[in-house]
Amino acid sequence: MTTVGILGGGQLGSMLGTALLDLGAEVRFYEPDPDAPAARRFRDVTQAPWTDEKALAQFAARCDVVTYEMEHVEISEGLRALADTTRLCPSLRVLATAQDRALEKAHLAANALPHASFEVARGKAEAARVAAQFPLPFIVKTARGGYDGKGQSFVKDADGARALTFDDDTVYVFEEALDLVLEVSCIVGRDAAGAAVVFPTFENVHAEHILDVTLVPARLPSALRAALEDTARRMADSLDVVGLLTVEFFVTKAGSSRSRGVPVGELEFFVNEIAPRPHNSGHVTRKACSLSQFELLARILLGVPLTKPELLGPATYVMGNLLGDVWLDQSAALEDLDLRAVANFPDVDEVVLYGKREARRRRKMGHFICHAPAPETAVARARAFREALRRTSST
Repeated sequence: MTTVGILGGGQLGSMLGTALLDLGAEVRFYEPDPDAPAARRFRDVTQAPWTDEKALAQFAARCDVVTYEMEHVEISEGLRALADTTRLCPSLRVLATAQDRALEKAHLAANALPHASFEVARGKAEAARVAAQFPLPFIVKTARGGYDGKGQSFVKDADGARALTFDDDTVYVFEEALDLVLEVSCIVGRDAAGAAVVFPTFENVHAEHILDVTLVPARLPSALRAALEDTARRMADSLDVVGLLTVEFFVTKAGSSRSRGVPVGELEFFVNEIAPRPHNSGHVTRKACSLSQFELLARILLGVPLTKPELLGPATYVMGNLLGDVWLDQSAALEDLDLRAVANFPDVDEVVLYGKREARRRRKMGHFICHAPAPETAVARARAFREALRRTSST
């Protein structure tokens, strides 16, 4: 029996753990937070800091292969030692690249992968200089940390650039603010022999920088979907990924920016960022595809031959996030979220609650998946279901 270690015990790790158990693996978690979902759902969880070299070494000694559910795992001396003694998938190089936007942009440039024009600045003085001369409008991001819109600012004019403040010990990435038509993501599964399969392209709609809904198939021409999926595969090859790699893309009108993307007809696309793990947008695969992102990663970790994920039918599937706002709007205790609204939505295929201890606004607490014959109808049904949950009283 193969033993798989998972660094991180959030919802992604929990869903991966279930997929691994279904294939007969033994699953162990390493998670500093005793209240993380996996810490309460799985029996074998090491609770220790990322910097605890002894605990990481003992954990690695009990695993045949180790993966991670998030790219914010600290690359400590203990993790470096783990990667030296145990198969880590994806590799430490992939993790380091995904953690640092400056490294990520440099990798895109070095491998001729399409990206927005950018400049890296280190420290307060250099960042202020770049901000004064970088073409407007632009986005400035901290190179490390930040997600769901955190750690970044949109600057549209000179007054906004002058109002920026910077720290001496921080690296910043400035990049052109593209005029987006839509955002999409592609998930690649790649095994140790270099064989790769790609899920159908997902279309992502954000609200206040947080993923709101994901549609599959994306509302794009087939030639553009094929080009996006080929670029995602090239990205995975360039990093020699063993595991999953999610590649997020920006799609614009061709020729609408000074950056050089990949034009396909009237549209053009650019790589935004990568995530070497299961992805929020990929939850839709649990019902829309012949195998889910978690099942695909489980197969890769266990050495099971890959098969290409296929859409199950002609319908459009939509994944909608359930944020803590739903719990707070219901005035619901975590264990008492009222799901009676499901009875009025037969097109809702699943509702998954992650089991987090505290509901906060904008915090991802669960998701649902629904389907409909047309994309507009599917999105409308998803939003209607979520609104019905928010209007439900738990009393």
